[in-house]
Amino acid sequence: MDIPWKDVITFLSGGAAVKIGGAVIGYFAKRKAQADAREQFVQQHLDPLLKATDELFSKLRSLATEDFRPVHHVRADRDCLRNHDLGSLAYLFGIFWARIERIRHDGMSVQMAETERGRQLKTFLDCLESGRVRIVNRVQQRAIGECLLDDKNQPRTFIAFVASFEDDNGVSRRWLAPLLTVITRTLHTTERQELLRYTTVLHAMIDTLDPKHHITGGNRPAIHQRLTKRTWNDLKHRVFKVYLPFVKDVPKYIGPPKRRPVLRRGGAA
Repeated sequence: MDIPWKDVITFLSGGAAVKIGGAVIGYFAKRKAQADAREQFVQQHLDPLLKATDELFSKLRSLATEDFRPVHHVRADRDCLRNHDLGSLAYLFGIFWARIERIRHDGMSVQMAETERGRQLKTFLDCLESGRVRIVNRVQQRAIGECLLDDKNQPRTFIAFVASFEDDNGVSRRWLAPLLTVITRTLHTTERQELLRYTTVLHAMIDTLDPKHHITGGNRPAIHQRLTKRTWNDLKHRVFKVYLPFVKDVPKYIGPPKRRPVLRRGGAA
């Protein structure tokens, strides 16, 4: 009996192709499902952080338009949070840092870094904690974030936050003191520019991670008119060029180059 080897080989090769094709399709389908799951995971945990970022940016921007005058002469003592602007700003900083601590505490930073937005988020957080951008040092920031989390690892209410601050044991006051010192010294250019630099990075973070503003509150104007030339140069050549090279439309956040005022005849600007 003659065996039709040609037909057998064709049959086997065809069956192998089907199996290989099925395996390849299954592999890529699994990869896509994993990528979709990672993106959903990032979305789930990024949304609360973006909301906290947007609220903090909005408050900072509002005070920046007044050159932080409402908090210039507040003493950073036990009763200072009775000043509504100071109390709300300190609270919003705390909530923002608490959201960051939640991500770190739950071990989510590694998983989030597996997606493009997750990697961008990590880069923004690294930038905000860098020596020339951060408001307080990293240990103090994390301690403030922890102060804003309750026993269930959820953000405290504003009332609970103020009550804890005014409590006799003074734990919250101890950790919040460096932040309150910066905020209440905004009559000085150095502290005011620190907050404006931080605000500018928050603005870019919101637009980059939520470009269509599904989570955040719309496309808000920048505060670049109040940046000094030194702060402008720092943002342009170090922050956005080194830390955040993927941010689009940098002039939107820092404005045109700062130039020296033109001196008129007689020496007046």
